Amino acid sequence: MPTKRRADVKSPTRVPRNTLSRARVVDGALALIDADGLDALTMPRLAQYLGVGTMSVYRHVEDKDDLINAVAERVLGDVRVPGGRDDDWEGRVVGYLRALRAAALAHPALARILAERGLTVGAVFEQLEQAHSILRRAGFSDTDAVRTFYTLFVYVFGFVLWELPRVHQQPATSYIDSWNAAIDQLDINSYPTVHALREALTTAASTEQFEYGLGRLIASLRPQS
Repeated sequence: MPTKRRADVKSPTRVPRNTLSRARVVDGALALIDADGLDALTMPRLAQYLGVGTMSVYRHVEDKDDLINAVAERVLGDVRVPGGRDDDWEGRVVGYLRALRAAALAHPALARILAERGLTVGAVFEQLEQAHSILRRAGFSDTDAVRTFYTLFVYVFGFVLWELPRVHQQPATSYIDSWNAAIDQLDINSYPTVHALREALTTAASTEQFEYGLGRLIASLRPQS
């Protein structure tokens, strides 16, 4: 079972009068989401966390949708496309996607936000511009550049959604223990292959599994010379 979330998040000292800003509101929302999940975020709770009235929050964000979009932009804004040659798609585009995975593991709500929302924020377009420019310079056609990027993108975030509850929101040993307990209940004569693969099966949500799948995808997507 996933570890229980903290019931409360320690509030910062009360925001001094007339110093509340959109950045402070967004940072507060991100702290609450990281601690208790996206569904726990409400405007009254955020106001209480910041030590202000609810209407003070609404002076800086239009509504909850605007706030969640701003939180996603805040997280994505810290992700960078690595430097390198203009056509180094395996180093730079894949490196960017690895950085996205790291951000999504640090801020678990990000994967859900991206899955459920069509984000049209500045950071997204800047990163799309860079990534697709690199792919085109690497020899991908316009269509293949888009198909390649989103094949990799969906794999990365699909894997994040798979691994988060298994090895990041609970101890990784708990995931292994659950596999072993389940396999122990299986008759070895009826499930000989599962028993034989026990050790490998317990790594199905590991970084090794992620990199294995990513590597196979990269190899299959390389432009034909």
